[in-house]
Amino acid sequence: MRRNQQKAIGMLILKRLSVWALETALQALLLSLVLIGLFGYDSHEFGKTLLICTTWIVIMFFSTGYLFSTVLFRAFWRGRGLWLYSAIATLLFLIHFEILNVGVGVGGAFNPPERLRIRAAGVCIVFACTFVGSYFLRKGSSPQQANGAKAALNTAAY
Repeated sequence: MRRNQQKAIGMLILKRLSVWALETALQALLLSLVLIGLFGYDSHEFGKTLLICTTWIVIMFFSTGYLFSTVLFRAFWRGRGLWLYSAIATLLFLIHFEILNVGVGVGGAFNPPERLRIRAAGVCIVFACTFVGSYFLRKGSSPQQANGAKAALNTAAY
């Protein structure tokens, strides 16, 4: 019985981490498109520009701690509301975006008008990606799986 509970917990966390990885990759890609739209690109090397922007965003996600904080929330969050994790992830994005701007030095990483546009686009992107991820996490589990995993998590907490 205990082995089944551990297996259920492991599978649930693995599923959540997989969804988190897809959410994060999609966020980085979409934010890259926003940056390309704001700052332009070389028309002959769009793919290279997209790859560079996406890599830069993933590095910024890592260096500000956004990846760490969102992976912890996604792996262990047990909230009932479909939109609640999305709101938390959006708040984390705003906090870590400000860390990026303060950490770069005088004036921040972006000019104030650009900062506002990136912040607004980022909020929409993060909320949408995490909302869809939460929807698939909820939809992808049958009631028996969800109840078994919840019971296993509740039992493991004691």
